Amino acid sequence: MQLRACSGDVLSRTANRKEGLLPASPRGPSLHRPFRGGEFTLLRVREMYTRTVNLEEPESGRRYSVVTSGEDFGPRTWLTDFLPPLRQGELLSLPVEGIPARYDPSLPAGRMNLRWVPLVCEWGSLLEEELEPLAAPARERRFGDLLGLGPGSTPAGDDFLAGYTTGRLWLGAPVSPLPDTSRTTWLSAEILRDAADGLVWKRSKDVLESLSLNDAAALLKAVERILNWGHTSGRAWLAGLSAAVSDTIERNV
Repeated sequence: MQLRACSGDVLSRTANRKEGLLPASPRGPSLHRPFRGGEFTLLRVREMYTRTVNLEEPESGRRYSVVTSGEDFGPRTWLTDFLPPLRQGELLSLPVEGIPARYDPSLPAGRMNLRWVPLVCEWGSLLEEELEPLAAPARERRFGDLLGLGPGSTPAGDDFLAGYTTGRLWLGAPVSPLPDTSRTTWLSAEILRDAADGLVWKRSKDVLESLSLNDAAALLKAVERILNWGHTSGRAWLAGLSAAVSDTIERNV
């Protein structure tokens, strides 16, 4: 597995860590002999998908990921050419030193272009068909009822909450404390935790950056990419962002 790049958050959050003796298999990154020198992070394989492996830091429970597409960059993420055969629960030791940071998961600095407010507010209508159960609690801002609600490996209600939290922070508005994330999946809880920390995935960041410009073509491309994010995740995230804009900007325009 050739790691080519990583999220800047991997570097910042694991800087100066020394794991000591971390074994490595000749066949790949499982654990058998000590590394010597350098900085490494010891992680356990938690979830495996076609283009992504999600890893858990045993001590903190934090999510890390290895992905094969730069479109899937997020906080604490490495980019690789391919995913080797892995087993759930297997321990990996992944390097930080010497890998360039290609993606910064922090919120973009640009302000929202008010031209796009009516368009973004229309994205609330994305809660239809299989997302219809989210519509009423989303409209009434019953955030506790949205937690863990809906389809998807990250339930769509959590994607809505992540979009709402990210939108509020980006717009400089206060956010309420997260609901009890122990009531949803591990991955969703980690995504919500990152959102509350102002950390975003690349598809989401591309949408926010496009909303600060006056380029309709760039915004359309960013929206198309996030709509292809999981089966329902992109739609639910955009609906959450729409609610944040409605609560923060539309009422003051």
